[in-house]
Amino acid sequence: MTQYLGIDIGASGFKYGIGSSKLGLQHFALKRNFDRSIEGFRKVVSDILAESAHHELSGICIGSPGTITYPEGKIVGRNPNLPFFTDIKPADLVPDGMNIPVCVDNDANLMALAEACLKDCRVCVGITIGSGIGCGIVHRRNIYHGARGFAGEAGHIIVYPDGLLCTCGQKGCMEAYSSVDGIRRRLHEVHSPYAGLDLPNLIASRQRYDEIDKFITEGEQVLIRGLANLCSVLNPDLLILGGGAMDLALYNIKNVEDGIKKLIPPAHAQCFRCVHASYGNRAGVMGGIILCERLNYRNKNCIT
Repeated sequence: MTQYLGIDIGASGFKYGIGSSKLGLQHFALKRNFDRSIEGFRKVVSDILAESAHHELSGICIGSPGTITYPEGKIVGRNPNLPFFTDIKPADLVPDGMNIPVCVDNDANLMALAEACLKDCRVCVGITIGSGIGCGIVHRRNIYHGARGFAGEAGHIIVYPDGLLCTCGQKGCMEAYSSVDGIRRRLHEVHSPYAGLDLPNLIASRQRYDEIDKFITEGEQVLIRGLANLCSVLNPDLLILGGGAMDLALYNIKNVEDGIKKLIPPAHAQCFRCVHASYGNRAGVMGGIILCERLNYRNKNCIT
C-alpha cells in the first residue's frame, strides 16, 4: 500500500500524518517542540521518522511557513514567527541516508491544495489565520507559485499606507491588524492587561472588554478589505478560511463573505463563495500527502 508522510511545521509544534489521497489520513498527530532552533527541528523530524518507521513510505512532504524560493525550496527573507528558520532548505531537516524522496512547499499552499482537491472549484484561495496570515493560491488543482515562489503573500497586502509596523518590516500590512499576534501587539501598545491572554480566552473576553472587541472588530474589517483586493485581482470562485484562529471563530465567516461581496465587482460576487476549511488543522498535512503523490521526484529539494 503506497503511503506518504506529510509534516506541517508550526510555531509551537509539528503536525504530521500518514496516508494517501485515496485512503485519506490513516494517522495524524501533533508533536510539541520546545527547542526552537535548527537542531531542535532536526530532532523533531528524526523522532517523527522513527515513529513512522513501520510504515513503508514512498515520499515525504514538509510544509513550512515563510517565503520559499522556486524551484530550489529554500526559505529566504524574514520568517517572523520562526525568525531562526530562514536561509535554509526545510528538506535538509531529513537525515541523510533516508533514501526517501522529499518535497517542500509553503504551509498555506498545502492547505489550499488539500481544500481545492476536496471541493469543486477552478480558482481557490486558501487563507490561514493564526499567529500570522498565510495564503495559498490554487488554479485547477495546481499550486500557483509565481515566478520565484513568492506568490500568495496576502498577509502583506498594504491596507493602511504608513500604518502599523508589521513583523515583515513594512508598515500597514493586513497581518499587522488581523493576525492573532497583530491583535495582541495592539493590546500591548495600549498597555492592556489582556494582551497576554491565550486565543480562546481572548475571544471569550471580547464581549466583556471594549478594547478587545475594538481590535478584533477592526481586524475583521481590515481582513475584509485586504481579501476583497485579492479577490478583485484573482477572481476566485472559492475562498477558504482556516487556521487556528478560524477554528475558534475569531472572525465571523458570514460577515467576511458579505463584506467582500460588497467591495468586489458585482460580476465577481455572483460566483464567489467563502467557506471554512474542511480539514481544519489537518489541511497542511493532507496537502503535503497530495503533493507527494503528484511529484516526479527529480531531486531532493524540488518543491513542485
